[in-house]
Amino acid sequence: MTGYRASLGFVVRSLLALFLLSVGCSGTRTIRVESPPRIDLSAYQTIGIVEFSSNSSEKLNQFATQEFMSAVQGAQPGVRFLELGSAEKVVKAVGRAELDLDAIKAIGKKYQVTSVFTGSYDISNVKPKVSMGTDLSSINASAMVKVSMISKHWDTATGATIWTQTRWGQWPVANVDKQSGQIVSFSLSLPEDRYGQFVSKLVYGVTNDFRTHYEKRKVPKQ
Repeated sequence: MTGYRASLGFVVRSLLALFLLSVGCSGTRTIRVESPPRIDLSAYQTIGIVEFSSNSSEKLNQFATQEFMSAVQGAQPGVRFLELGSAEKVVKAVGRAELDLDAIKAIGKKYQVTSVFTGSYDISNVKPKVSMGTDLSSINASAMVKVSMISKHWDTATGATIWTQTRWGQWPVANVDKQSGQIVSFSLSLPEDRYGQFVSKLVYGVTNDFRTHYEKRKVPKQ
């Protein structure tokens, strides 16, 4: 019986050693793999861009347009933009009433661009939200603003939309906390002072398709 146990122990130790050896040989390592941008703009020599439009100020429209170009060129250096001005100015220059399919074709012919980017964003009215404690001794009041953005890339030869992307976000702009009749905290961020931050965040999301991405993958050890 003692010899049997010794033999069994030897077999177990041998199998364990073989298992550990196989694990060591078939182990994996994590590497960083580059994934090319979903949309490659290198095929376009010069791209027209119409100033972003909104229900906000012209200054913020210009800011949004510059942020968009900066994000795209940061992701794909060498992209050439031809700034065409506001939609109103552009459609008037090509003899159209609105920025429709025929206007896109006319823009291509007049400005010698093979494609055009357009964009717009909408800022909602500040919406207050009030909540009270069960005993009515505490009150929490806040205000939120919602901003949505859309951008399109048009082919000027056909007027077809070849890419489009949308993003939206909601951010707090004010907050009041009141307990037992006393205001214990108050914060207010005027929307006008923070819209630029919101627009920048949405532009970054909208231009995601133009950026190179990296992901981690496991591969066998060599």
